Amino acid sequence: MFNAVVNMQGIKGYFSFHQPSPFDLTTITVNLTNLDRRVGPYHVHQFPLPQMRSPSDSSCNNNNLGGHWNPFNVNTQAPAYPPPRGSTHDLFEVGDLSARHGSLENTNNFQATFMDWNLPLFGRNSIVGRSVVIHMPNSTRFACASISYPGEVTVAKAAFRGLVVGTVLL
Repeated sequence: MFNAVVNMQGIKGYFSFHQPSPFDLTTITVNLTNLDRRVGPYHVHQFPLPQMRSPSDSSCNNNNLGGHWNPFNVNTQAPAYPPPRGSTHDLFEVGDLSARHGSLENTNNFQATFMDWNLPLFGRNSIVGRSVVIHMPNSTRFACASISYPGEVTVAKAAFRGLVVGTVLL
């Protein structure tokens, strides 16, 4: 299970992502408070938040987080790009969560669980280590959080020097 914990611009809550194996659907659980009808779409973006001592208004900008996570280069400007909630998950950008599951617009508090079969937590197109951005209705970035492992992460490194040479990082 991976989480994006939001605590910015007065918004508090989380996005939780769970996929038991690469062959299963991803369950998304969203619990957000204090939205105060200020926000709209939300997406997974390319990069995590940079390391900072305290979150600032500028930490969600494009230079830090990049654009929507779109590993299959879906053309969102094409006439065939579906309207929100208007098609199967594979026709949207991987990161376009609100188009697949609905906007946060006109909500004060939001709780929901969604099933998504185009939101991998495994492999090269995984959303782990990226970020969730909550936008204002005019698409301005408003709040963001990194998608990360819950708790501490242990890293193991094995270096081979002999007949086999290389490094494995787990």
